[in-house]
Amino acid sequence: MAVRVLIADDSIAARELIRFHMQRFGYDVVAEAHNAAQAVALFKALRPDVVTLDVVMPIVDGIDSLTAFRSIRKEAPLAQIIVVSAVPFDRTRDTFIEEGALTYIIKPFTKFYFDEVRRKLERVLPEAKPQGLLGRTRRS
Repeated sequence: MAVRVLIADDSIAARELIRFHMQRFGYDVVAEAHNAAQAVALFKALRPDVVTLDVVMPIVDGIDSLTAFRSIRKEAPLAQIIVVSAVPFDRTRDTFIEEGALTYIIKPFTKFYFDEVRRKLERVLPEAKPQGLLGRTRRS
């Protein structure tokens, strides 16, 4: 069974790039949200394995969303949150990591960031590991 991913970002270009990399790993992008409130609703309905969450989006920002996700994770404790931001390193990053985010990646994205995300996901989600020749991804 493929890893199921929900992408939450207000930028269409960012969502397309995240989708590209997640699909490159063989993951199934089950939904995309353009704001955090929509992401929370989709998370509750779909229960994906992984959520990519932009920090600053319309309606509800990333910090508020992470708080909401924390309560949702009580029902789905294995769900992994990957925080996405254009802000390189500040207190926000530490806050997200302390709240249980798997990792924090910076825009503009590079292949390196996504390969690191894949390695981290493979450590915590057994289904994230390549299965046989068809599921194998090229290592950098």
